[in-house]
Amino acid sequence: MQTLAGKDLERYRREHPRAMLIDLRPRQDFRISHVRGAVNIPYPSLGKVMGSLPVDSELVFYCERGGSAMAAARRLSEKGYRTAAVIGAYGDISRLTEIVSGFNI
Repeated sequence: MQTLAGKDLERYRREHPRAMLIDLRPRQDFRISHVRGAVNIPYPSLGKVMGSLPVDSELVFYCERGGSAMAAARRLSEKGYRTAAVIGAYGDISRLTEIVSGFNI
């Protein structure tokens, strides 16, 4: 398991183009905005989909504050996945990377 500062997320994604970015926040938060390229798997649903996640690429988790990302990365790392957790609040991450908004203005 690896940890990443929010400011290092874009660099990490360039260096690991096959990494799967997973947003652990609730679906309604993901619909409002999320990091471009992320998939939404709300943290409570992680156990149900764990077996379908790719074992041949890195899984990078982020959430609202960092705690769920750390827990998910640790949990899947113990199951043999290569994982990373983005440390810090989503608000910090969203200022440092490309965000997709679910609203049409």
